[in-house]
Amino acid sequence: MAPPDWSQLHRDILQHISKTLNSEFYQIRFRSVCSSWRSSIPKNHHHHLNLPLKFPIPSDDDSNSNSNSNFHLSKRNVFLITPPPNQKQTLHPWLIKIGPDSKQQTHLWHPLSRDKKLPFHFHDVIDFNQHRVIHLGTEFVFGDLPSSLYRNNIEKIVVFDADTWHIGKGKVSYSVLLTIHVSGKLAICRCGDERWTVIPGMATPYDDVCVFNGRPFAVDSNGQTVAVGLDLSLEFVAEPVFGGNKKFLVESNGELLLVDKYMISVQHEGFLDDHGDGVGNYEIGFGRKRAVKFDVFRLDSMRKKWVEVRNLKDRVLVLGEGCAFSVLALDLGMKNGNCVIYKDEAFRHVHVTGLGVRVFCLDKHRISPLVDVPHYNKLFWPPPEWLKLRW
Repeated sequence: MAPPDWSQLHRDILQHISKTLNSEFYQIRFRSVCSSWRSSIPKNHHHHLNLPLKFPIPSDDDSNSNSNSNFHLSKRNVFLITPPPNQKQTLHPWLIKIGPDSKQQTHLWHPLSRDKKLPFHFHDVIDFNQHRVIHLGTEFVFGDLPSSLYRNNIEKIVVFDADTWHIGKGKVSYSVLLTIHVSGKLAICRCGDERWTVIPGMATPYDDVCVFNGRPFAVDSNGQTVAVGLDLSLEFVAEPVFGGNKKFLVESNGELLLVDKYMISVQHEGFLDDHGDGVGNYEIGFGRKRAVKFDVFRLDSMRKKWVEVRNLKDRVLVLGEGCAFSVLALDLGMKNGNCVIYKDEAFRHVHVTGLGVRVFCLDKHRISPLVDVPHYNKLFWPPPEWLKLRW
């Protein structure tokens, strides 16, 4: 008896199967099976989001935005595609971000940038069923929002789930958006809201938001950290950490970390040679800030304190514009971790090759261009030769 031809499954059956997949990663693997399976469901399937696809944007004052000014909310995922095991030669992984643009067309994006596309054409298909793929993080963006509005109105967006009780339906889950308002305060938008609600709070502006263990957290520029309630309450989580200029929240190996970034202003305009060979200079801007060092802390929830971490051991922290995440050094093909990869804000743009991206080593207290660090210099581009692509 001939084996069944699974590519000929009826479209209705394929769509029913896809609706049972509660992970976007499984959705991607489902679409990787064959062209007929790939075409059976939309490229950007949002069944996992318990929220409408269009939301208002926060206004530029403490009032709330016009409900008629709605924009599409898109989800992008960061994946690490690792090479086949037991190879005679050292093969390096590929770090990618995949998700829709303003026209809901799927693209690869630079993992550290919100708007930098990679020159990868999707007539070449990445077969996610043939490789070990690690999901590292998620980024939410208003895909069709003009860049000028994004710069002025929107910081990082996080989405978390909440439950409510309805008579006759029991517990119903829905999703909530949290961001940092242009005023520096927190702003929240719940499913069904026509406007964002600005949360009254501390005078110090907030630097970052994240979701940790299903709860939304926010940290201000002094390091004081709060958990955000659906009733707009702010629960004190950790006392301030003074010193740096910019705070980031990162989940790493089951712990919540605070990364404190120290910066100085760039006093000239021109080009910076990342390669050291006079080729590939990259534009930097006057008045922009560049990092000079980082401190890392872990949350001690019992003592409500941030405790300094001097060694990340086998972990590497990656700080992007829309999401921050942690990854095992071994998965990056490295023996040791204990470093932070980040986009240097002194550069006007980030380049596909890694120009404008830096690596800070905690043990050496040294910053190096990504392109000068072995094993990292091809982390973003080009696609590795071992990666199997098919039409």
